[in-house]
Amino acid sequence: MATKLDQLYSLRKKFTIIGITGRTGSGCTEVSELLSKPFCELDNIRVPKGDAKSVFDKKYLIVYNYTSQNWQKYNVVQYKRVILFILLPFLYKEKAKALELIKDYYRFRMKDEPTTELIQKVDEEITAILNSFNSVVLKIIHINVKLIKSKNDAILKKLYDIFWGEDFFKLSHSIDECLIKNGLINRICLLHHIACNFRKSGQPFKTKEKSPEYIYFICNIINLIIKATKRHCDSGCHIVIDSLRNSLEINFFKERYSAFYLIAVKNDKRKTRLKKLYNSHSELVINRILEIDDKEYLCGDFQKGNFDAPDVQNCIQMAGFHINNYNFSEEKDQGYISSFHSLGEQLIKLQGLIQQPGLITPDAQERIMQIAFTSKLNSGCISRQVGAVVTDKEFSVKSVGWNDVPKGATPCSVRNIKDLQYPETASGYTEFELGRGLKETEQINGNQTDKQSSDELDKESIDFLSFVQKAYSEQAMPMEKLGGRNCPYCFKQAYNAFSGEKNQVHTRSLHAEENAMLQISKNGGEGLEGGFLFTTASPCELCAKKAYQLGIKYIYFIDPYPGISRNHILKSNPNHDPKMISFSGAVGRDYHKLYDPFMSQKDELSLLTDFKIESPEDVKVKQLKSLLKTKIVDNELKGKLDELFEGHNNPLERFIEILKNGLNGQKNMP
Repeated sequence: MATKLDQLYSLRKKFTIIGITGRTGSGCTEVSELLSKPFCELDNIRVPKGDAKSVFDKKYLIVYNYTSQNWQKYNVVQYKRVILFILLPFLYKEKAKALELIKDYYRFRMKDEPTTELIQKVDEEITAILNSFNSVVLKIIHINVKLIKSKNDAILKKLYDIFWGEDFFKLSHSIDECLIKNGLINRICLLHHIACNFRKSGQPFKTKEKSPEYIYFICNIINLIIKATKRHCDSGCHIVIDSLRNSLEINFFKERYSAFYLIAVKNDKRKTRLKKLYNSHSELVINRILEIDDKEYLCGDFQKGNFDAPDVQNCIQMAGFHINNYNFSEEKDQGYISSFHSLGEQLIKLQGLIQQPGLITPDAQERIMQIAFTSKLNSGCISRQVGAVVTDKEFSVKSVGWNDVPKGATPCSVRNIKDLQYPETASGYTEFELGRGLKETEQINGNQTDKQSSDELDKESIDFLSFVQKAYSEQAMPMEKLGGRNCPYCFKQAYNAFSGEKNQVHTRSLHAEENAMLQISKNGGEGLEGGFLFTTASPCELCAKKAYQLGIKYIYFIDPYPGISRNHILKSNPNHDPKMISFSGAVGRDYHKLYDPFMSQKDELSLLTDFKIESPEDVKVKQLKSLLKTKIVDNELKGKLDELFEGHNNPLERFIEILKNGLNGQKNMP
């Protein structure tokens, strides 16, 4: 139904891009499929009661009523289909390499050589599929990547027709089914490495070439699909990308589109879901899927500088809207009934807020997590920024913290490693870093002087300084390559490399959760038993113990900690264990995009309905009488005015009649 304000909200109603990220088995594809359905086909959405009494019930009713009339169906851009779309021209031009590509990457494990029979079988089946879809393959080859980059309208129209056409859908589905049938894990490895190669070198084949110019290679094609859809789809452009697993690609869309929203889908029972999804496969296959997922999640390759690799943990951290994919029937009896809980309910909340910012206000959990998210920007840690908030049981904020060095120490982010080349003048560094650390036996000798005898100095301190000076020398890290940027260094990383250990104890910073809890005791102290801890990460073993000791009842987190804190520290006594709750809702920039209204609700309703509230007649009479009395000086006239207003059933009409008579009499005067 059209309204007067449709033009005001037209950009949001006609154009939206949603990216989905999450770990394997979380339900990214399930979310994209729900977004592609009409409202009437959404699962597990409660029909609101007419007598909504609680604040949540009223909010739910508002969202349900709005989205039931304004729900938008999204077109799903499957990442794997985009890879195939780019891959086909390469295979057509270099047919000899197609077999080599399958041989290189279609494996259960990369160290395992695939059998010749399997490779030939897969190659023959794919060739047969391509031959049966020869016409669409030729169309794709005709509008190759170079032609698409011209952004010619005719080419974009062809791109739109081919990518969203039924023939290409059947082609991509047939190839995917072929790869899964001959080896589910092999197919995952193949697509993983082809995507990495495209981001690394702009081609799918194994190569040592590597250039940052290709990091957005796949993104650029998705972007052109978006442009083609926006230009040629009459019903508007609503696209969901399933799924994004590289943080640089996410940045590409965030920087390019203000209408881009990133959803992180989370599920604690991923292995159970995978078993149901792949019930015909063995436990070995399921475990291998989870093994690959762990590698993609923990960002090991990404942290080594291989920015073409997936880094799902970073992607989840970047999400502006978090969705928990729980089984609705299992969880609804556990205190979650007063929340947008099922996938469908969380999605109608998202869609309602996208189209009508400020449709409802944030809940307490979103409000507090947004404070934690904002506070993390204060962190001086150059590895990872984390924020935390401690509240009482009424969600009243008691303390805020972020991961940083203790007060008085210099944050890592403002130090410059180049200063250690001249330790005599360097400031902001510890005596140990400056090569002036004392032996343990000399620590009791009082204040340390600027000049210590060599036999008093700790050899480890001297050796560490030499190690750092060499590791971060001008030859190893030339200033000209920094482009004017500051050059801090991570002490923990350097010391672990120097000592050959992998010890988290050597970090200079306090953890965000630890800092927030210590701030309370530092500034007077206040009881927190039964309170809440919010963190943009998840508490480690040490912070979990502190939260347990303080009597924290619930811990809301965004990104689960990979250690044993959840199953060990926080699972000691069912009567006292804090409950870990994965955060759901809006946070970060999207918090403001979704909850900042375009205008006040009162003004919006007035514009929509032309409604103006008027005072009752008796109030208008009093106002007029009061105004006239302030202007009349003559007491006799004031008395007549009182008689007029008090002695007549309709004083306003009587006043107008007298006014008319007076004007007519004035006209008749000579």
